[in-house]
Amino acid sequence: MKLLIAGLGGMMLFPVMGSAAAVVNKTGAGSSGKILVVYYSRTGNTKQVAELIAEKYHADIRRIEEIKKRKWLPATLFFGGYEAMNEKCSELKPMDFSLEGYDLIFVGSPVWASKPVPAVNSFVAQADFKNKNVALFFTMGGTKYEKAIETLLNRISEKGGIIKGAFAVQSGDNKKMLENAEKSLNNLDIAE
Repeated sequence: MKLLIAGLGGMMLFPVMGSAAAVVNKTGAGSSGKILVVYYSRTGNTKQVAELIAEKYHADIRRIEEIKKRKWLPATLFFGGYEAMNEKCSELKPMDFSLEGYDLIFVGSPVWASKPVPAVNSFVAQADFKNKNVALFFTMGGTKYEKAIETLLNRISEKGGIIKGAFAVQSGDNKKMLENAEKSLNNLDIAE
């Protein structure tokens, strides 16, 4: 089975691993459905895309926060990338929300070392995605996002979540990043 993914240069087919069942870019969550955007952002790029999604779909928005705040140091980049590459989890601050009552959940992560960040790994490990429609979004400084999508797609599917689509946008030029996010959302064909 293949899942349609919005990427840097448009759309691509991405193989769905295991027994996950995915529907090509249709969420089934219309304007009457309740939507939640959950994200982690260290530099603010993923936050900007999360806010765009929340505004576009009149969604609730929640930030994933680590107990130990990461500083902006070269060592932080190295160790954070190492943790992401090895699919580690980090300790999270308590979350004041549940996925219950939501028809569609957007999960957003930066891409570090081609993988989702430890904070998002922790959130996915703790959350109950059974029978939940989920759309993934990523921001990145580089161009390698496929492993990040595959990692979260498989983890959420294993927990009973239904992946409805995913996209990744390159950061750096904020205006272009948000324009690409908007185009990707339109390509995912999520009813407003």
